[in-house]
Amino acid sequence: MPTVHSHGGQRRGRPAPPPGDERAGRRSPPARRTSSARPASGGWRQLSGLARAGYIAMVLVSVIVVAASLGAYAVYAHLNGNIQTVKVAGLSHRSVYGAQNILVLGSQTRAGQGPGFGSNASLDTSNSDNLLLIHLDPTHTHAIVLSIPRDTMVYEPGCKARASIGDGIWGPYRKAIIDGAMNIGGPSCAVRTVADLTGIKLDHFVMFNFNSFRTMVDTIGGVEVCVPPGGYRDPYSHLDLSGGKHLLTYNEALAYVRTRHGVGSGSDAGGDLPRIQLQQAFISSVVQKVSSQGILGNSIQLLKIANTATQALTVDQGLSSVSKLISLARSLVHLRPGDVTLITMPTVTDPANPDRLLPEEPQDDVLFQMILSGQLWPRHLPTLPPGQVRVRVLNGTGIAGLAGRTADSLRRLGFQVTGTGNTAPASTSTVAYSGTAQADSAYTLMTAVKGAPAAENMLAEPAPQAGPAGPVTLIIGAGFAGVNAPAAAAGGTGSGPAASPAGSPSSPPASVETRNAAASICSGLPPANPDPGTPP
Repeated sequence: MPTVHSHGGQRRGRPAPPPGDERAGRRSPPARRTSSARPASGGWRQLSGLARAGYIAMVLVSVIVVAASLGAYAVYAHLNGNIQTVKVAGLSHRSVYGAQNILVLGSQTRAGQGPGFGSNASLDTSNSDNLLLIHLDPTHTHAIVLSIPRDTMVYEPGCKARASIGDGIWGPYRKAIIDGAMNIGGPSCAVRTVADLTGIKLDHFVMFNFNSFRTMVDTIGGVEVCVPPGGYRDPYSHLDLSGGKHLLTYNEALAYVRTRHGVGSGSDAGGDLPRIQLQQAFISSVVQKVSSQGILGNSIQLLKIANTATQALTVDQGLSSVSKLISLARSLVHLRPGDVTLITMPTVTDPANPDRLLPEEPQDDVLFQMILSGQLWPRHLPTLPPGQVRVRVLNGTGIAGLAGRTADSLRRLGFQVTGTGNTAPASTSTVAYSGTAQADSAYTLMTAVKGAPAAENMLAEPAPQAGPAGPVTLIIGAGFAGVNAPAAAAGGTGSGPAASPAGSPSSPPASVETRNAAASICSGLPPANPDPGTPP
């Protein structure tokens, strides 16, 4: 797997920040509260998890469809009164037609939620426990649901602190955990942080709490999940399921979506990534049930779900009424489960803290560019035909003539070599690029180089991450293993997002975790954690 650099050292937003989080040493002007006044996350960080993607699916599907199906004014007025609206800066707030990018966050706040949700020094903590970027294509017949792991370290822009957290502007932070952005500056800060990470202009914002999760699961008649042989057991969430299929209701469903310690193996045990896999399987089950079992045709059941769901929703100004949600519902009538792809943003372990993640370059930027350019998911990270990739080759090994020989090899693969030269000694080979506009070229070049070269985005935030079109640079470093031999020409036209490039030099250097919403609920599950630990 390629070595990852931190976007020129700056791409990398929570109370009591972990090691490596710059908010731990926040520089505070006289008008600002010191960082020691910020609430600690404590045990809630470990025990929370109700803000889960399956809940998002139920909330959005149920409230939108019931609003469209039940036309009575009293119902409309009641549901409309349930919806909470928050002013969110940085969004387009535009109509729901055309391509849409919607940020969906699950808040950890326990204020007003009642007992039974773990312990925390502050009820007002509002980290975004789950972050989803939902992209709808212009026809709303295809969707990508991008999960951003909450433990990812990213650049966080300066944000006005929430009144209960502090005062003045906090940040910017070169490296901070992403789920803390909402806690510091509310939804507007979360939107700015995700927009800076992805370069994607967001249109709408949806936030939900977790108080009514169990009621909603019961209202739709439970959710069927699949458990691998050996079962899932988590003493922290009180989950105890044997292998096989289970129809989960109320507390069992709650324990399932909360589990973190019960899933994963090896270095991933108890981590964020296997839990995202579980969440995506849960989404699949909910979507399939709603689509296949007639729930959308049962007005009484839909009304119960929508009444519960709307009480949990907080939306931006652009989705602030049932009529606006109806418009969104009508635009989604041809969106089928098989056309919904759930993708986990590629990450690697942060060398500074094994409990944290870093965005993986350029794979993450390839995904962002795919969304920006409106490409459909081609079942793998897209690459370009080599003839569309311009490359500059620099020799950092001191071996005479190596840049020229490498350039000749790349030309035989079809790449456009724009120049060669020497550079300072390099300890490793690196593909350097500038922003998402060059990410496809960088990733394609990486597939041509043996030994999994590193990658580095040379655009340091807060610079806009789109970047200019242009050549990418291969820096040849110590241990350079050369370029792959040309492959036989691939079938197809060699163009378009789903096509394999003609003469494709090699397989992609790393896979991306994905799931189709129509896939079997027993596929793509994380393994059980053999040692889930014991709560303190």
